[in-house]
Amino acid sequence: MNADDSIRVRTLPAPGETITALSVSTALGGKGANQAVAAARGGASVRFVGAAGAADGEAVVAAIAAEGIDVEHVQRLEGVPTGRAIVLIDDAAENSIVVLAGANRGFSPDSVAGALAGIAADELLLLQDEVPADVNRAAAAAARAAGATVIWNAAPAPTSVDELVHDVHLLVVNEHELEAVAALLDVPLDGIDATLAAVARAIGGDAVCTLGAEGAAYAVDGETGRAPARRVEAVDTTAAGDTFVGYLAATAGASFTERLRTALGAGSLTVTKLGSAGSIPQRAEVEAWLADA
Repeated sequence: MNADDSIRVRTLPAPGETITALSVSTALGGKGANQAVAAARGGASVRFVGAAGAADGEAVVAAIAAEGIDVEHVQRLEGVPTGRAIVLIDDAAENSIVVLAGANRGFSPDSVAGALAGIAADELLLLQDEVPADVNRAAAAAARAAGATVIWNAAPAPTSVDELVHDVHLLVVNEHELEAVAALLDVPLDGIDATLAAVARAIGGDAVCTLGAEGAAYAVDGETGRAPARRVEAVDTTAAGDTFVGYLAATAGASFTERLRTALGAGSLTVTKLGSAGSIPQRAEVEAWLADA
């Protein structure tokens, strides 16, 4: 969970270059918070587990709670700042992001035990990599032992085998993250579809790779395929992947084909608006837009 400073620029600066910003705004962000908001707007009942700075975190926590998300298990840590991101967005809707982890890196596996107590078999745990890997691994093991479904969005990409999360039912990555996970699993690169299928076999679950404007590739139940994305005029690609992941979690009761269609539609709508969590569409908006295709 972060406070995101989104800065509009004509072009992204080159090394050593000073440029003038067009505008700046601050709002809720962070992969975990974005995905929680997407899942909530996608129709799920969501509990958020994370950490904020005791001195500067109330606005971020309040923004999550305003989405109807349970924030009982958000810790307030003394002596560390709330996570923060500086997001530069250019006229082509490309972005460059610098993240200060802050409190996101300040909590331990023991601190999530209470939040996972009583997790049920019909519930789902959604993980991403802006928190310590040992926290993710402990949470995944506890959830899977209870019969719950575990989705791991391996973003940012893991850089060592110690950052791999086990006990995963569904892995979600982009192309760069797929290559990183494959390398750590000793899976040879053989094109997106074959590599994705090999990674799915290696983790003993399913896998999805987002492809930006091209949609997504999937390896599910031993079958591989592609799902297209509807074309849009992109304004800001921030949070598009998080929206996809959150909607994929929120639609867990539907067929996988329908889940992909809805998640891709939500991600496409997200890039037509500025900002992180604030750009994520409501389920009714997604359904109406897809029906009009």
